[in-house]
Amino acid sequence: MIDLSERSTKGSFSRLLLHLHPRTIPEASARVRFTWCFGGLAVWMFLIESITGVVLMLRYVPTLSDAYPSIQDITHIAPYGFFVRNLHYWCGQGMVVLVVLHMVRVFVTGSFAAPRRMNWLIGLMLLIGTLLVDFTGYLLIWDDRALWAWTIARNLTQGLPILGPFSAAIIFGPPELGDMSLIRLYAWHVVVLPAALVLLMGWHFWRVRKDGGISKPL
Repeated sequence: MIDLSERSTKGSFSRLLLHLHPRTIPEASARVRFTWCFGGLAVWMFLIESITGVVLMLRYVPTLSDAYPSIQDITHIAPYGFFVRNLHYWCGQGMVVLVVLHMVRVFVTGSFAAPRRMNWLIGLMLLIGTLLVDFTGYLLIWDDRALWAWTIARNLTQGLPILGPFSAAIIFGPPELGDMSLIRLYAWHVVVLPAALVLLMGWHFWRVRKDGGISKPL
């Protein structure tokens, strides 16, 4: 006897995989000189960021008094800490560059036009999320530059009309600088923003398949 619910579940999962990984794509779309593989390379950067980030979490302490010393401990004392931290840092910068170049490529080739306009908007959200996760990571070092960057960013956010004070409180925590401020940034960097990026990337890949696959050269 066949379990219809199980068959339905497997069928749904298979359809999801087909949407994320189509069996065929247009030949012109597979040419590197059209896509330059910027999107795929950005995904690889995100995977490396996730792995190295988990490793760094084992030694990082998100408090005002211990954040910078823990960074120094990772860099100079922890085994392979210097390599892991630099890999995390440079992959983060590489991911920002690749996402920006991917957006430029999509714009130049006209791949944002109908029926891919929704996916263009999702891509813009991914760009914003990538910039935010990179910025929050920069603040977690909590040296003098990070402190000034936090101060400027919070003041600019708080000065926004209507939602400014609320947005500043949500993103940066209370106006009085304390451990809660750094913990808030830590939560954004390691939980909220990465989870949002994963969901947006899944939506983005699904829309690529739903909109007819990778766009063709003009």
